[in-house]
Parts: sequence; structure tokens; C-alpha cells
Amino acid sequence: MRRCFLLLVDGLRPDVAEARLLAGDLPHLQGMLADGGRTCAITAFPSTTSVAYLPFFTGCAPGQCNIPSIRWLDRSAYRGRWWRDRNAVRSYCGYQAALLDRDIRPDLRTIFELVPESTGIFTPVARGLTARRDPSRLERKLWGVLAHLTQWHQPSDDSVTRHLLRAADAGWRFVFAQFPAVDGYTHQSGPDSAPVHRALVRVDAAVGLLRQRLRERGELEESLILLVSDHGASPVHTHLDLADWFRTHGVPTLSHPMLWTRKPRAAVMVAGNGSAMVYARPGEPRADRWPVERLRRPDAFGSEGDLIEALLGEPSVALLAAESAPGGIWVAGKTGEARLGLHAEQISYEPRTGDPLGLGRARTATRREWLEATWDSPYPDAPVQLLDQFRTRRSGDLVVIAREGFDLRASFEIPEHRAGHGSLIRAHMQTPVWSSHPVPDAPIRTVDLFPAMLEWLGVEVPDGVDGESVWLARRAEGVSEGVQAPAPWRG
Repeated sequence: MRRCFLLLVDGLRPDVAEARLLAGDLPHLQGMLADGGRTCAITAFPSTTSVAYLPFFTGCAPGQCNIPSIRWLDRSAYRGRWWRDRNAVRSYCGYQAALLDRDIRPDLRTIFELVPESTGIFTPVARGLTARRDPSRLERKLWGVLAHLTQWHQPSDDSVTRHLLRAADAGWRFVFAQFPAVDGYTHQSGPDSAPVHRALVRVDAAVGLLRQRLRERGELEESLILLVSDHGASPVHTHLDLADWFRTHGVPTLSHPMLWTRKPRAAVMVAGNGSAMVYARPGEPRADRWPVERLRRPDAFGSEGDLIEALLGEPSVALLAAESAPGGIWVAGKTGEARLGLHAEQISYEPRTGDPLGLGRARTATRREWLEATWDSPYPDAPVQLLDQFRTRRSGDLVVIAREGFDLRASFEIPEHRAGHGSLIRAHMQTPVWSSHPVPDAPIRTVDLFPAMLEWLGVEVPDGVDGESVWLARRAEGVSEGVQAPAPWRG
């Protein structure tokens, strides 16, 4: 019987993992890779926990799942009432985390539903799991609270390892296990710090124990083990609290954790903390977003001038994106403005007053062609990722993306984040994919692992998912499996 183990090391950068491998610190993973392979994948935007898990579980990008970010506001339902409208302002960082399953588009089926013989360990997405198949749900909360209060994350990973070995012995066909310690230590001390290295060594030991169990059961060869991550990270030296920025410009602003502001003229929903969605005039229900032309008017936020232009002048801001009245998505940065458009299966990029995505010229290409052309660019896969962000009506009127070294939240961020993620920059979007079986010589997205895992298990891939069957397609074309994709960026 074929089995699949998806081991997600939250927040692991591919270059950090590669360096530890070359240093000889990960002998069990080195042994696994001797018969397998590794490559680099592009995650989903915003590149943050929970949201960036959705591609693995559903085969769809966050916008397609109707989950625009880890925090969002329902502009059609929110009317400014503190208690009665609290569920119209979402945050998966706290008590509302359990609502993620319900909020995912109801017609999408998770891998837990498609593979009934499956279990999830420390999983934020549990749709399709029974209590028996989600054995660590209470421990995840307990150890999560302890980690936040004490900044001690290793007990969470140790708990995951215990459940992982039990799952191997229980014979589940699909096993998901999340190791959260790397991400926790990354926020505290940086993505390439000693605590991160120590946590990664413990993950390596867990992989060694898993492989030994499978070897003893005679199931190692028939088991696909994938070690992946949901996002990267980068050090943060400057915090721009975006909600406070609006307040200093005279705009009453709603933001977490203070979920009521009298007559707010903006709502700021931060993710990771490298990006944020901004909603204009929350409390005045409407179905659709305002285009950038409307947002630039002083009356949009009740300010004295064009706040979009003021934001573009902030050193912390790399990119802004919004819908455009003539159609498509407006994107702007320090170098000028451009437009993204969708034409059947083609995505167009048209620099207008500049080239904010750094792509060099106007171009029209398919989703796959954009990935191959931009996977190692300053903003990998940005045309595809930004268009997805606006696929759901839940997304903000304006998307704000931070520059490397900066983030968009300071108040209430306790303990202070010394590193973060959530942006479109390369350090956040590139993730490792290490496999016990050979991998394709092609750039992939994390969403492409969904069909790959189902095909390995002999389960039919649902129609309409974003993930592409690149893995088996490349094998069918006769592409050499021994050749690795280019090494990840090491800036």
C-alpha cells in the first residue's frame, strides 16, 4: 500500500535548510535525499501561516479558496457594531482560528476528505477530519499558548514527533504533520539563528525515526515523504505600524486586536507582518471593492490628500495593488505604475509609468510561463499571485506589501518580531521541497503538490484546482529526474 507523509516545517527558508545540509547537521534527511531529490517551490500570497497551508490541502490558491489573508473584513456585513459585528472581522491568530474550515469555499474538498484514511497533526485546517483523525488538536492549543508565553517552541515539535510515529504505526495512507518551532524561533531571533538550527536538527531526528519505523514495517519504498514549508522569512529592522500610520493622517482606523473604533474610515488587516489589506469606509456595507481611482480621492478615507501617493513615499512600502476602474489590477512601487490583466488563460503585464515588479518589459504569458520566468526574481510569480488576491470579494480595497527589512505592525506585537514574512519578496515566497522520491526538473508552486500527492496515492484529482500535475507530467515526458532545479536564492 502506498503512503504519503507531508511534513511541514513552518517558516523554513530553503537556503537555511541547504546550508545545514551541507554542514552535515541533517544526516537523516541527507540519507533520504540520496534516493530522492529536492527543489524549490513558490508559496502562496500572502506568505503566512494558515493561508499558505491551503494549497497543500485544497490544491487551490487562497483567493480561489475565498480566504484572502489571515485577517480580513467582510465589507458587506460589517456595520461598525462592536459586539454584534465581531464575526464580520476575522483573525485566524486567536479564538477564530477554528472558523478557517468553515470559511473555505464550501464546494472545495480537502485532501482529508478525498483520502478518508488520513490524519492531521498540529493542522490548522481540519475539514474532513474526525476527532480520532485529529489527535493533537488540544495539544496544539496548549503548546501554542506555552510557546507564546515562554518563547519556548521545542515542546510543540516534540509533541508532533510523538504523534507522527504513532501515525506511522497506525497505517494511515496520508499523514500531515506541522513542526512549528522553526517559525517561532525565526520570529524571535532570525531565520538563520542558532535556535532555528537546533530545531531543524530535531526535525531531522524525527525524519530518521519515521524512516526507521517504515523500514521495519517494510513500507519505506512505497512511502512518499515530503519535507516542505509554507513560507520563508527575513530579518526585520524597522516596524511601520500601518494602522497607526492611517491614524496619524487623521483617519479613524479599525485593526486587531482593538475590534471597535467609532465611525472608522479605514480597516487595516496585517498578515505576517509583511503585507496588509486596507478596507476603505468599513461600516458602510457594500458588495464590491473601490478602484484605485476612487481610493486616491481625499474623501475615500476622509483625509486631506491622496493617501495612496503618501504610502508610495514610505520607505517601508515596496508595492501597492488595487483594482483599476478601466479593468485589471493596478500595481505601483517606487519606480512607477503598471497594470495586470487576465485574458482567458493569459496574464498580461503592462508597465505604464514604470516597472514596479522589475520584469523588464510588457509581456503576456500563461500561469506556468510566468512561474518559470519569475521564480527567482525579486517578486516571484507576482502576476499570478496578485491576480489571485483579487479573486475573492473578501479581499481589501488596497493591498500593501512591505520591503525587505520592514514590516507593517508594531503595536500589540508581543514579543517583538525580529523577523517576519507575508510579503511577495523572494525571501518569503521561496520554500524547500525535499522528497524521498525524485522530483521534477522544473519550478513548481506549493499548490502543485496537491495533485502530486493524490496521484501517488492513486486518488483522482478534482477538477478546477489550481495545482498542476507537473510532477508526473514531467516523468511522462522523459525528463531526467536526477537533475535538480536551480539552487534557491541565497541573498
